[in-house]
Amino acid sequence: MQKRNPMGHEKILPLLIKMSLPVMLSMFIQSLYNVVDSYFVAKISEKALRAASLSYPIQIIIVAIGVGTGTGLNSLISRSLGANKQEKADQAAMHGLIAAILSSLLFVIFRYTLMDGYFNYFTKDPAVKAMGMEYLGLVSGFAIFSIIQITIEKAVQGTGKMVWSMIIQLVGAVINIILDPIMIFGLYGFPAMGIRGAAIATLIGQAAGALLGIFLLLSKGSGLNINFSKFKFSTTIVKEIYDVGLPSILMQSINALVTTIMNLILIRHSEMAVSVLGVYFKLQSFVFMPVFGLSQGVLPLIGYNYGAENKERIMEAFRWGMRLSALIMATGTMLFQLFPNQLMNIFSNDPKMVNMGVYTLRIISLSFIFAAIGITNSTFFQGLGLGKYSLIVTSLRQLILIIPIAYALSFLGLNFVWLAYPISEIIATIVSVALQRRVKVEYVDIL
Repeated sequence: MQKRNPMGHEKILPLLIKMSLPVMLSMFIQSLYNVVDSYFVAKISEKALRAASLSYPIQIIIVAIGVGTGTGLNSLISRSLGANKQEKADQAAMHGLIAAILSSLLFVIFRYTLMDGYFNYFTKDPAVKAMGMEYLGLVSGFAIFSIIQITIEKAVQGTGKMVWSMIIQLVGAVINIILDPIMIFGLYGFPAMGIRGAAIATLIGQAAGALLGIFLLLSKGSGLNINFSKFKFSTTIVKEIYDVGLPSILMQSINALVTTIMNLILIRHSEMAVSVLGVYFKLQSFVFMPVFGLSQGVLPLIGYNYGAENKERIMEAFRWGMRLSALIMATGTMLFQLFPNQLMNIFSNDPKMVNMGVYTLRIISLSFIFAAIGITNSTFFQGLGLGKYSLIVTSLRQLILIIPIAYALSFLGLNFVWLAYPISEIIATIVSVALQRRVKVEYVDIL
């Protein structure tokens, strides 16, 4: 007798918590790694921090490829298993792995063709450029480790094995955190490698996570049967993966584009503002990553039950996802409002930078609650296989609205630029709620 998948029958709230907590924990550790990494880089110099901040948009795109491909896999695998289509789930996983490997070549090409011009455009400081080239050259040249790791994490999430996903990410992040100070400052007999050491520590952590992910995915308990001798290329499967995956890649990449354009807007007022924005992105990950972790628990639940045509469980998963996301974001808002000084002091002792950062954190954090609504609605769309609606919402949140609003407000002064974040989230929230109600009627209520 075939074992019942818990996503189809266990109580939603305990199941959602059980599925989400491992991912939330791993993402918390990932956020901690990002902060620790920036903390040690900032200890090298403010120029090193600026070099890392300028590299950040490209790192976002690397992650975007992995997350997008993996999200497409997560959605397709969970829907296939819900519809009792094991072979399709297996083929999807193999297609996703091949796509991940091929896509990493894009960043090798970037490393040898476009990277020099990229840094020339954003800085005239030769020291900042040199450190940026050293750091990003390694990260982009070996992007395959990051993309493979993330893709596998999402694939196993699609089978409901959230603990496995947590273990894969934890291994990579913990190794990274341990190696960062050792390789940056030259501890325990290692040579002091500065910002190059930060990049190498990152790559070693990602490689370890990727190798562990491959091992777990090939094991018998994965819920998937990976056998490349039975691989059959299917344009249909590729299309289904990227119907959800491509919008997700574009959504994630929007962050890189927005960060780049925001840097250009901020540089008109102050180069220090670029560093402040970089610090904000590191700190906000502590708030957003748990919400994204929760969404990774909601996504396969919605996908599986959509495949099983169980509309009551679809909507219950969605409602609990919305409530918990709002709670997390409300907590984050309180922290940013009450303790901005302490948060900024982690990265800088410069009173000017700290004061700028305190104001920035308080203004931008007003957007958090609205972001929770948009993210949860996007997850709802992805779970149903409707990536285009997620793209619409995220594009509004992070590109279509924020850039022109930020640019217009920049003429009033730097302090006004930060208001673009809450204004954009409020407008995007209204649109996402309208789309969610429409999708519910057209795709869920008819089941």
